[in-house]
Amino acid sequence: MSFKSVLGQLQPKRILTNALQNSSVAHAYLFYGQESIGKKKLAIAFAKALNCKETDPLDACDECASCLKIERRIHPDFFYIEPAKSTPTSREAVIKIEEIRELQKKLAYLPYEGKTKVVVIDSAELMNVQAANSFLKTLEEPPSSTVLILISSNPHRLLPTLISRCQGIQFHRLSLNDIREILKSQPQEERESLTESEFRVNRSQGSVDRALAEDLAEMEGLREQLLEVLKNVSFDRMDIVFGFAKAWARQTEQLQIVLNELLGLIRDLALYRSGCGQSDIQNANLSATMIPVAQSHSLKTWLDRFNAVRNTQIALSGNANAQLFLENMLIEFCEAA
Repeated sequence: MSFKSVLGQLQPKRILTNALQNSSVAHAYLFYGQESIGKKKLAIAFAKALNCKETDPLDACDECASCLKIERRIHPDFFYIEPAKSTPTSREAVIKIEEIRELQKKLAYLPYEGKTKVVVIDSAELMNVQAANSFLKTLEEPPSSTVLILISSNPHRLLPTLISRCQGIQFHRLSLNDIREILKSQPQEERESLTESEFRVNRSQGSVDRALAEDLAEMEGLREQLLEVLKNVSFDRMDIVFGFAKAWARQTEQLQIVLNELLGLIRDLALYRSGCGQSDIQNANLSATMIPVAQSHSLKTWLDRFNAVRNTQIALSGNANAQLFLENMLIEFCEAA
């Protein structure tokens, strides 16, 4: 994949193209922004451009032996690291110090086949403390002919010392038109009706994974359940608070999806309450149910509830007690009413 094949992200592509053009490529970059918006794709395209054997110095050809090997992750000078769960029951995947030490051994040598060794560390915030401190030494004394690229959707979880030694490049959510084009590029047998496809586009929040991965029927049931919670939760209905928290705290794999869905619904309710039109709403097919719920509380209530969910998401991205934080979130919902 070349720069041209990565939809959107004009500013990051411009920064990297200028670096190639001016021979001013930094030794380390931090690509950050929400999940599934092209960070990894552009990192791999950059690795290809740095090692492409064709004549264009500003992009990859996607056809030479070097580009093809990097695409298949078998190039001897391209290193890709991503988190992995140590056991099937582990709560979160991590990058361990053993992987970083193995990488450091390989970086001690000059490029074997290409012009530049390129390291891509996906979800870099999931390096454990030992791995992060070990990798910091590599950033402080970068090997020659090497470019290090950290990718993160949660840069606040990275060590400040790691961030300070990288050139940060922010990625923004994809436009609805970009998402629409990506859905059109799917194989014919996987395409849906125009109505379903447009529904996915409107709910994507600029994320490709969100647009492609959703089970629409499953999401329909979840949204109706969450709307019932938003409609009825109060200090008179503490059974909702404890029932919701207990049920979802056990489903750790789905919890962030639920919180994202809750954020989307509250966003729409706040927009309805402030008088915005249907064109701004992500869950427009639920308008008949949502409008009365939106009017039942003030705009401030919906904004306070939005902040409560967001703070809970941040807490649960670490090792916080899920049930306790979900209970606290819903109690804040009651206080905001």
